[in-house]
Amino acid sequence: MKCAFRQTLMMIFLVTIFLSSIVLPGCQSSERTGAKDSEGNRALDFSHFFPPSHEQEAFVQQFIDDVEKVTDGEVKITSYSGSSLAAPDEQFAAASTGAVDFSLSVHSYNPNEFPLTSVMELPFMSDRAEKGSEILWTMYEEFSEFADEYEGTKPLWLFTSDPGQIYTVGKPIKSIEDLEGMRIRSPSAETNEWLENLGATPVSMPMNENYEALERGVVDGTIAPWEAVKAWNLDEVIDYATIGDFYMTTFYVVMNEDVWKSLSNADQEAIEELVGERMSVAAGKVFDRVGEEAVKQAKEKGIEIYELSEQELEKWKSYIDPTIEQWIDRMEDQGLPGQEVYDRAIELNEKLDKE
Repeated sequence: MKCAFRQTLMMIFLVTIFLSSIVLPGCQSSERTGAKDSEGNRALDFSHFFPPSHEQEAFVQQFIDDVEKVTDGEVKITSYSGSSLAAPDEQFAAASTGAVDFSLSVHSYNPNEFPLTSVMELPFMSDRAEKGSEILWTMYEEFSEFADEYEGTKPLWLFTSDPGQIYTVGKPIKSIEDLEGMRIRSPSAETNEWLENLGATPVSMPMNENYEALERGVVDGTIAPWEAVKAWNLDEVIDYATIGDFYMTTFYVVMNEDVWKSLSNADQEAIEELVGERMSVAAGKVFDRVGEEAVKQAKEKGIEIYELSEQELEKWKSYIDPTIEQWIDRMEDQGLPGQEVYDRAIELNEKLDKE
């Protein structure tokens, strides 16, 4: 009996030693800060969910080239596209825990984790990605509460898509009644709310699953920016577009905080010159440009486009606008300055409209 007991203890001890030797992906931060390539330079990885052919991948590559240049080759970054290192909804956790050095993804893929940032996902916030991106970065800098949402990372730039529209298969949407009972892919919790108010059934789904869902009839339509129609080839599977500039998708680019702190002061200062508002606005411009190209391409492919009139939009807004008040109330209930943040975002948009 005693012998069996000692053997059991020994087995537990050996298993414990084995497990303690395993370095989990979420615990690699200290190792990653010391990662060097064969030439002794800092070798870092940049993880994101966009496909290799996406315009944002080219944008990331330009950033990588710029970083290597301004740091005199001391910081070298490799891009890993297509969620090859982390799923779309795992990108932020991967960066904050040190599993990756940089990550880029969509805030709304992690519901409730970025409460104040989601202000730019509310309906009718802006009509261009360039403006939406500038507003979002300005808000991040002005409200200290935003920083709490990015714990464990250093935000490098934040940006928005061009405005989202409704795209459907087999049936056009020209009125609220047309949406009744339709299954519509939704990018965020905020969009879920107003889709339900309009009588549709929202289906939460990341963009990389959208094409197949439309093709197989899993959903009857999708809410997405025009950019996605071209970049994700949605024009191959949709028949109709309803234009109302309903919402914006928001994106983050963050760096693991420990890795950032491990860089020399000179390298930090050089990289700081590259990022922030400059990159936020530039990323937004990419979405606007691709969105404009997508509209032209959709027309060439025979996709029927219906633009809601101002009068029609007012009716739609009576169903959609309650989402805004509900968002403000939720923020205030959490002790966050929801009303102040929303009002400031609207103020900034109006200011940029006049410039």
